[in-house]
Amino acid sequence: MSNARSPSFKFLIGRAPWTMRSTFESDEFAVGYANFYLCNGAVIPPQFGDARADANARALLRGLFARREVVQLDIDATAAGGGCIHCTTQQQPA
Repeated sequence: MSNARSPSFKFLIGRAPWTMRSTFESDEFAVGYANFYLCNGAVIPPQFGDARADANARALLRGLFARREVVQLDIDATAAGGGCIHCTTQQQPA
């Protein structure tokens, strides 16, 4: 694929976790690593308790954001309501 600024770019697809902590089981539980938050000097992705998938997501994001620290957070309580980190940190009008 390409866009106006770059001759080509690629999509990177990571694996969703196979296992999760069962503390907040819900049919609306939002599972996905793409819903991360970028802040000054860091990228904050979720952590779901699947050690392999969490590590793969962390490595993928480290490769994409080499100058930022990758800090994964347990967001189970938020994900049980259907959202993740990026959803809950959306800009709010003043």
